Amino acid sequence: MSDPGRLAGVTELSSWIAGRDERADDQPEAEAPVEPGAPRRGSRGRSGAGSRGRAVERDDDGAPLEPIDEEAARSIALRALGRRGASRLELDRALAKRDVEPAVRAAVLDRLVEERYLDDEQLARDEAERLRERKQLGERGIAAALRQRGLDPAVLDEPDRDDELQRAIDAAAERRRRMGSLDDETAERRLAGWLQRRGFSGGAIRIAIERSRPRGPRFR
Repeated sequence: MSDPGRLAGVTELSSWIAGRDERADDQPEAEAPVEPGAPRRGSRGRSGAGSRGRAVERDDDGAPLEPIDEEAARSIALRALGRRGASRLELDRALAKRDVEPAVRAAVLDRLVEERYLDDEQLARDEAERLRERKQLGERGIAAALRQRGLDPAVLDEPDRDDELQRAIDAAAERRRRMGSLDDETAERRLAGWLQRRGFSGGAIRIAIERSRPRGPRFR
C-alpha cells in the first residue's frame, strides 16, 4: 500500500511545478539582444558605423547619406542636361531633391553658366520655337509654358501676329474636323474654349473659328 505521507508530498510538489509554469507563461517574451551598430526592426534610424565609430545615416536602399560635394553635384547636373535641355530653376530643383546644400547648388549652377552648359535665354528661344511648330500654341500659351520652367518670355523677339493667326487657323481647322457629329453652335463653343486654353488671343480665336466653318450645304 502507498505511504500516505509520501503521496501527500508528491501531490504538493506537482502543484508547485504547475504554478511556476503558469507564472512563467504570464511573463512577456524577452527581446533578442541587438548587436552594436545593427538597425532595429521597423526603423530608418542610423545603421552601420563609419571609420571613426560614428553612426552613418542610410537611405531606403542602404546607401550612406553623405553630403554631396560640388563635383558630385556638377556630375548630377550634367547628366540631367544630357537627357534634355533644362533651365537653371529645373536643375536647382533636381539638385535639391538629391539633398544638395543651397550654397553648393548655387556654385554648381554659376559654374555651368560660365562654361556655357546652361543658357536660359537660348533655351527659352528654342522652347518657344518648338511650342509654335509642334504644339501650335498661341503666344500667351508659350509665355505660360516658359514661366513654368523658370524661363523669362521677355527674352523672346516680338511675336509675328500673322504667324500666330495662321497657327490658330490651322489648329482650329484640324480640331473642327474631329467635331463632325456636333452641331455648329456646340462645336464653335468648344473650339473657342480649346483655342483659349492654348493661349491664342481673342481676335485670333474669332477669325480662326470663322475660317474653320464648313463650306457648302450640310446634311443632317
